[in-house]
Amino acid sequence: MDMPLLHFTGHRLGGLFPLVLGDIVMEARLPLRWYRIWPEDWPYRVLIPLLAFSLRVVHLQARSLWYDEAFAVLYASLSPERMVYGTVTPVAGAGAADVHPLLYYFLLHGWMGLVGRSPLAVRFFSVGLGMVTVALLWRLAAWCFGRRTGMAVGLLAAVSPFHVAYSQEARMYGLLGLAAVTAAWGLLRALECGSAGVWERGGVGGRRRVQWWALYVVGAALTLYAHNLGAFVLLALNVLVVIRRRWYRCLPALALADLAVLALFSPWLVGALPGQIGFVGRGYWLAPPGAEEVVRAMMLPLLTFYEPAPVWLLGVGLFTGVLLLALLALRAWQARSQAGWFLFLCWVPIFLLLLISRWRPVYLERTLLPSALFYLVAVGWLLTRGGLPRSLSLGLVALLAVSTAGSLGVHYTYVGFPRPPFPEAAAYLRNCVEPADVVIHTNKLTYFPMHYYAPHLPGVFLADPPGSPQDTLARPTQEALGIFATPTITEAVGEVGRVWLVYFPREVEEVQAMGAEHPALAWLEGRFGPAVGRPWPTEQERFSDLVVALYRRKEP
Repeated sequence: MDMPLLHFTGHRLGGLFPLVLGDIVMEARLPLRWYRIWPEDWPYRVLIPLLAFSLRVVHLQARSLWYDEAFAVLYASLSPERMVYGTVTPVAGAGAADVHPLLYYFLLHGWMGLVGRSPLAVRFFSVGLGMVTVALLWRLAAWCFGRRTGMAVGLLAAVSPFHVAYSQEARMYGLLGLAAVTAAWGLLRALECGSAGVWERGGVGGRRRVQWWALYVVGAALTLYAHNLGAFVLLALNVLVVIRRRWYRCLPALALADLAVLALFSPWLVGALPGQIGFVGRGYWLAPPGAEEVVRAMMLPLLTFYEPAPVWLLGVGLFTGVLLLALLALRAWQARSQAGWFLFLCWVPIFLLLLISRWRPVYLERTLLPSALFYLVAVGWLLTRGGLPRSLSLGLVALLAVSTAGSLGVHYTYVGFPRPPFPEAAAYLRNCVEPADVVIHTNKLTYFPMHYYAPHLPGVFLADPPGSPQDTLARPTQEALGIFATPTITEAVGEVGRVWLVYFPREVEEVQAMGAEHPALAWLEGRFGPAVGRPWPTEQERFSDLVVALYRRKEP
């Protein structure tokens, strides 16, 4: 049997890591003062955080910022008033101009004021969030299942490709993961302090219960302000309380805490969220999920969901993911372990998002980061306390190691769509563009990163088709940024003689797959041509999946 989650008693770690401090002192025959200075697991407490930090700073400066990150940096450079205007101002067909809460942008705004806006600086904020998340998840697992499991979960979180990837990205997903783990930690500790509610038995115990409930309230509010889809994590936490035995004893305290969360979130809930739902409702770029998304969800602890993995890695990852899930479900049920609670916290948000996406696509794999973190707790329990044969445990560790190493290798070396080497392309254009030239980007995905790296280049980008799923940069957001899309290629070119076109070949291939020609390229082909004796277009350079092409106007 596991150590009860809500009644932390005794030690059941097979004699390897006794839980009670008195047992440690007696077994080691060391004075208490020595143990406080040098606990027996101190090398792991040093090496695991160092490993986590090292993996999160690899290529932090060299890796190119892509559209989402460039947008975040440019948006967070605005004043808070301009960010609010660019987000909540109503637009045609929707009640808001953007779909994300502003907490991350506000925090990044303050961070950049201290450290600057280089790729290293803006991403280091996410590194810090990721490091705190690893430590908190380690502590949560140790409190639930003992130090050995906590250590295993800390190691799994330190090397998790999914978490490493979003601890390196200047976006809000690292904040979402930390906030969700904080909410879970506060709620579970509040329940452990007594299931009858906040006011049962006053004194120190009552104050501690209030502190843990307060931590849940803060963590839950931060989860909602980090990303709107964080609501599904909180829903899973609330359902977890209800399915417990004697759940009704906790209901008054839980209801009071949830009311406090709603009160903290009410400014956004009333003033912005309905409009953001309307923005998604009019059409958004997310596609309805299918069987592929379900299969990928089984590989949460193994892949980044950030870059396309090679076939061999997908095969190993899928086998490992299915095996882990089957063993976890079986052993958690047989042992009646609270590890099943973390499986529940992982899969309930996934199932809810899949279900709702049948009506309105909202399934976004990046927002599953909290689910992946909770899954790691269950995996750590399986490896340390799941009662598996030693050979099977070693085999699982080997499979996890291969999958993790392969996924991290792909993550660190990937330079394809939508993350090609934008700095190299920007440097090329700075050297080649003449004063009378114009640089045209076929869409915002290439313009924003290039504008970040080369803000003085004479560049414009073509507007997305109005009302299309790709039309996500609303007019108020453009006004706040001072960056405006050009409606047509005709307006973008004007009367210039040389045009530099920046585009992803993938965009052209998708249009051609629908039996049409890319409008910008077709227009240029009709009006621009090669110089005498030179190929058409005149010059073309590829930067991985990014093309920069020069077109010269045809001689009359």
